[in-house]
Amino acid sequence: MKMRFSPMLGVAALTASVSLVIPAQAEQFLFVIKPNQSILTMSGAAFGLPVTAQSGNPNSLVDSWSGTILADLTAGVLTFSGGSTITASLNTPAFSTFPNPGTGGVDNYGVFGSGLVSGVGLVLQLNGAYRSLTLDIPAGTAVNGAAASGMNLAFTAGHLDWGAVVAPSTPYGGSSSMVGVNGANTSAGLVSFDGTTLSLPIQLHTTGSNRFEDWAGTLVAVIPEPSSMALAMLGLGFVAVNRRARDRRS
Repeated sequence: MKMRFSPMLGVAALTASVSLVIPAQAEQFLFVIKPNQSILTMSGAAFGLPVTAQSGNPNSLVDSWSGTILADLTAGVLTFSGGSTITASLNTPAFSTFPNPGTGGVDNYGVFGSGLVSGVGLVLQLNGAYRSLTLDIPAGTAVNGAAASGMNLAFTAGHLDWGAVVAPSTPYGGSSSMVGVNGANTSAGLVSFDGTTLSLPIQLHTTGSNRFEDWAGTLVAVIPEPSSMALAMLGLGFVAVNRRARDRRS
């Protein structure tokens, strides 16, 4: 008696056999960041002066971020080991670095400060612009429903242009690279990952020459397409079905 072959049964059988021969291993995901949901607020100090938003732009200490996050997934654990490109968006209007013309770039955060600085004198105005900032996640893990663990974030691009006027009218200025500036993600917020969308709380403290910054917010990113492993297995299944169909016709 001749038995009929079910194409769907063939796909299931081949998929099962493929899963048996392919060992459990990390699957790599490239998340695309959603700028409208990925906001980081900055606070901090420079030369001992707390910084505030620049005049004319109350949102100069708030910016959205875009780009991609690279992570490996194994048994529900996302592992970060570098390769992410998390880029701060253009923030307008342009920020002041007076009296220093600065070195240019994409304006992301603008800061202002004033007050008495020990060993310097009365700073009438301190203006700074954080420009062309890009972050990576070189270390750490994340699990749905728990705080990130062992996570570090590091700047791979960007700089701070600043200018100051010290009483009565002495100008100062300079530019400081942000490359290599890094810190631990100490956020106690819970990570959310449903297999498609990643919500990653951020609390980052960084330090530089005579300054420090605190960055806080959330990065939200999505997987734009099915995983490569799933596609490969599905493709093998269809190949097998088509091959069996050709054999029957011949």
